[in-house]
Amino acid sequence: MRYYLGLCIAMWMTLVAGASAAQDMRWIQIEAQPSLLEAETRARIYAQEFPDTQAHSIGSGWYAITLGPLPEDQADLRMSQLRARAAIPRDSFLATGANYRQRIYPIGPAPAAVTPAQTAEAEVVQEEATQVSVVENAENASPEQTITGPDETLSEARASEGLLSRDEKMDLQRYLQWAGYYNSTIDASFGRGTRRSMAAWQTDNGHEDTGVLTTAQREQLRAQYFAIFDGLGLETHRDLEAGISIDLPKEVVAFDAYAAPLAHFKSQEASSPAHVFLISAAGNRGDLAAIYGVLPTLSIVPMNIEKSLNKDRFVITGAGTTTRAFITASHKGGQIKGFGLIWPNQYEEQFDRLVSQMRKSFDTFSGTLDPSLSVAINDPETEFGVAIRKPAFVKSAVFVSDQGHAMTDTSDLEQCSALTIGGTYDAEIIARSETGAGLLSPKSDFNPISYAKLGNAVRKGDKTFLSSYPYGGRLGLASVTQATVTETTDLSGNAEKFRLDLLAEPGDFGGAVLDQSGNLTGILVSQDDTGRVLPNNVNFAAATEALASMMESAGLRLPTGKTERLDDVALIASAQNILTPIECWID
Repeated sequence: MRYYLGLCIAMWMTLVAGASAAQDMRWIQIEAQPSLLEAETRARIYAQEFPDTQAHSIGSGWYAITLGPLPEDQADLRMSQLRARAAIPRDSFLATGANYRQRIYPIGPAPAAVTPAQTAEAEVVQEEATQVSVVENAENASPEQTITGPDETLSEARASEGLLSRDEKMDLQRYLQWAGYYNSTIDASFGRGTRRSMAAWQTDNGHEDTGVLTTAQREQLRAQYFAIFDGLGLETHRDLEAGISIDLPKEVVAFDAYAAPLAHFKSQEASSPAHVFLISAAGNRGDLAAIYGVLPTLSIVPMNIEKSLNKDRFVITGAGTTTRAFITASHKGGQIKGFGLIWPNQYEEQFDRLVSQMRKSFDTFSGTLDPSLSVAINDPETEFGVAIRKPAFVKSAVFVSDQGHAMTDTSDLEQCSALTIGGTYDAEIIARSETGAGLLSPKSDFNPISYAKLGNAVRKGDKTFLSSYPYGGRLGLASVTQATVTETTDLSGNAEKFRLDLLAEPGDFGGAVLDQSGNLTGILVSQDDTGRVLPNNVNFAAATEALASMMESAGLRLPTGKTERLDDVALIASAQNILTPIECWID
């Protein structure tokens, strides 16, 4: 035994000396595939987004798909970032590469960090070192020693462990990793790290720490791992119409309807937002992109999402106030297939694990969903059998810069989860005025057709024109309505507002009050919530001085407009070009 131990130590020191340059390098292992063809195919798909994609043989006919290698801290950071945007599977992990053999993708020399010779030697040393570490306790134990109960001895536990398949061994490592005991490679090799993690789990669960799990202990660990699925009724669903097989939580959702390209499984409780859908359609990459474009507009998908699309695959993830979502689909051989999971927001860990299980179980076979099976829905406000998301309300706004800044009325905007300009550009409030007016800035650059110019302060009796969207933009273009200035202050004498004789609809607020030259003289703002009920024709606008001051506070300046009067046609055209609807979205 002493000679054997000395030999192991000598071999280990030789390995460490030869691999010192690579000891801090790590791969991000993202998938393992059971065939060379599938591994090469998946590696090529990942390589379209990640140029450092590699695939290695790991023995027993399996192949690991990896990114890297990178220094360990950089690899860990990158893995976290990619997981966060669902660009790689959530069960990806850092690997030393000790079990990586021949590199099968891309074709070329192996990376310098770990060579095939080094990995082969490492496997020998790891196996021998394992036999003189934790398992040495098992070798010296009595064959009749009872581990978890009277029905299985240690030797019987080792024997039953030896009957496990490679997949079952990898599952055990995943269970230990999830439980926080194992942080190394998922490789089905029960070496020193795996044995230590098993022993630690045994200690924490009231068993003798032999480093070999009995059949009952393995089942206990598995039950702990799957406990989060209790009550979900997780079982494999094979949809012959969609050509998809996948594990579904059938005690939570049940089949509802086909609405090509989706097969819907809705919650069996009206109060639950749980929703699963399968994606199945014949099509090309353009059709994949079209589906990708529609899905985020559906009312069941949270507002706050991250999404990515490459040539053959897309992923959409996000979480809102009530739900979280994971949606993915890919294109292969003229077929588009995938799935989506919408889940209650408070069950984050359950959601993450369910996504992982659904991805792991997802499989396809020939056939795609026939559009003729879809339930007929003649509703322009639905798509794929789901209501299209609609804003909570719409206000008017006026462009005040060539970068897309817009002024509006800010009343009720604090309840909005998101704001958009023209239904397209996400926006945020960057300045406010005590008058109730506010300044919006788009989160991405765009250039409006035109923007307002500043006019002079109004005088009592002036004829002005309100450009607005009184009906929430349903008319397409802004409406122009004549209004008369009845007082140059509000009812309390505040000169930062002026009073108008004007009947206003909810969508009018935020609209531009213009003079006869088309210049901006005010922004229509909501009445103060004083509890007083004023006549319907009494409304107020934020005056030019307050607007100019608000612009300056944001580092912007509104140029002064021209003074020549415009005819009615030119005035209306000018008023419509500077207006936009803004939408309030509540998740």
